[in-house]
Amino acid sequence: MVLRMSLFRKKFTILVVCKANITRSAYLHGYMDFYLKEYMPHLRKKIRIISGGVKARRGSSASRVVQHVARVNHFDLKSHQSDPLSKKMIKKADVILVMEGWQKENILERFPEAKGKTFLLTEYLWKEDDPKIADIPDPTGQNLADYEEFIYVAHNEVDRILNEIDRANLAS
Repeated sequence: MVLRMSLFRKKFTILVVCKANITRSAYLHGYMDFYLKEYMPHLRKKIRIISGGVKARRGSSASRVVQHVARVNHFDLKSHQSDPLSKKMIKKADVILVMEGWQKENILERFPEAKGKTFLLTEYLWKEDDPKIADIPDPTGQNLADYEEFIYVAHNEVDRILNEIDRANLAS
C-alpha cells in the first residue's frame, strides 16, 4: 500500500503563551482562529493555534471580561480551558509567542529546545527597521483603557503576523 505524504503534512503550529492562559493567550488563541476563518480561509488548514501558560492551572475558563470582549469581536471563548505549558506543546510548536520577556526567559530555562523559536509577540517576523518590540502587559484586574490597549495591540499583531506568514509562505 502506498501512502501519499501530503496527507500527513504537519500543520504550522503557533503556540501562544502568557502567565495563566486565561486572558492574553486565551484571547489571542481565539482571535487567531477567528481571523484565519474570516480573513484567510486558504491558510486555515495549514495553521494550528494552541495556547498555554507558564504558570497555568489545567482547566480554568477564560476570564469573564475577555470572554465578553471576544463576543463583542464576533467569536467566543466558552470552550477555552487553560493548559500549563508542557514539553509536548513546545515540541509541537513551530513558533512560540509570549507576552512578556520573563515568560520567554522562563520557557528557555525550562525547555532549552525552544531556543530559536520563542519570541515576544511584538518581535516575531518584523521586517521594518524600527520595530515596536515591547511586552504586552496583563490587563487582568486593570481598567478599561488597559483592556482596550491589549485588544488594539493583539488585533494589530495578529493581522501583521498572519499576513507575514502568508506572504513568506511559512505555512506550506
